[in-house]
Amino acid sequence: MSMANHPKIPSGQFKDFIKKLELQALETAEERIPLYLKVGMKDADLILDVGCGSGVVTRDIAHLTKGKVIAIDGSDDMIKVAKKILKDYKNVEVKRGDAENLPFDDNMFDIVTCNLLLMWAANPQKVVNEMARVTKPGGIVLATLEPDYGGKLHYPENPSVDPIFAGEAIKKRGGDPHIGRKIRLLFVRGNLITKVGIGNNRIWSCEEDKSYYHHARDFYVKALKDAGLSEKEIDEWEYDYLRSLDEGVQLNFFPQFYAIGKKPESL
Repeated sequence: MSMANHPKIPSGQFKDFIKKLELQALETAEERIPLYLKVGMKDADLILDVGCGSGVVTRDIAHLTKGKVIAIDGSDDMIKVAKKILKDYKNVEVKRGDAENLPFDDNMFDIVTCNLLLMWAANPQKVVNEMARVTKPGGIVLATLEPDYGGKLHYPENPSVDPIFAGEAIKKRGGDPHIGRKIRLLFVRGNLITKVGIGNNRIWSCEEDKSYYHHARDFYVKALKDAGLSEKEIDEWEYDYLRSLDEGVQLNFFPQFYAIGKKPESL
């Protein structure tokens, strides 16, 4: 089965990665939940969450709907975590499954959704095609969060560090840092009636940026070390970055795209 659902994670960093997913889910809830409501998740009978990871995003879906949620992931380790996190939710079933070969019949689900999945997929078109295949005619395929690091903006700039966080680190971990701009093509070629938008319209305050940085600092430092920066260079960058946040002058933004695709009643 494909492990396309996640970046390559060294075993020693798995616990930290799970913490990062929890934080990410909290930070992106304000973008995702309005989309869930928009596509009618509240009243859907059967929902599929593809690439559920640790289950923290599935938990948001389970809270919202009266229907049944099936959550799948290609990683045994993630499935174990998801089963623990979702054990009290009677309307959720967690199982192993490959996003590129979904283990379901055609035309089963009212809504099929994914979050931060296509960026890590070996074949994102195949994933979207599979999501469309298992969706009922008239049903919805929803990708809630697919970033595009080519549109990442921040100021003040750092010429040695910025390219690493603008896609190089994602590429090294097996992801596509420019998946956001491709999302319309993927959905249209999946024979879906497609609407695309940017979910994150709000610019975070420097206090919010600082809080997120401190939570995710180990990942930032690891990415810079992996890119070949010395400890001295990393320390200097961190000092300048934190100082700009304390001064209230740092501005960060990078676009996170969503796509809503309606499966035609008849092809």
